[in-house]
Amino acid sequence: MDALTWPADDELCALLRRYYQGDAGLWPEIIARVEQELRMRQLPPLPRHVRFRRIGDGYVVVVTPAGA
Repeated sequence: MDALTWPADDELCALLRRYYQGDAGLWPEIIARVEQELRMRQLPPLPRHVRFRRIGDGYVVVVTPAGA
């Protein structure tokens, strides 16, 4: 699998903004939302790297295999 990307929805963007402003306790909720999206896409639970790229006033979710 190559990198999988999608635009973060408004709720995830709000969580990410708070996280990057210092609310580190939000990380489990952020990852849970990403995992939920992966389940909806029927992707197997493999080790993955999750990153977020800022674009304009939002974010893009970038998921790659852990070995990549």
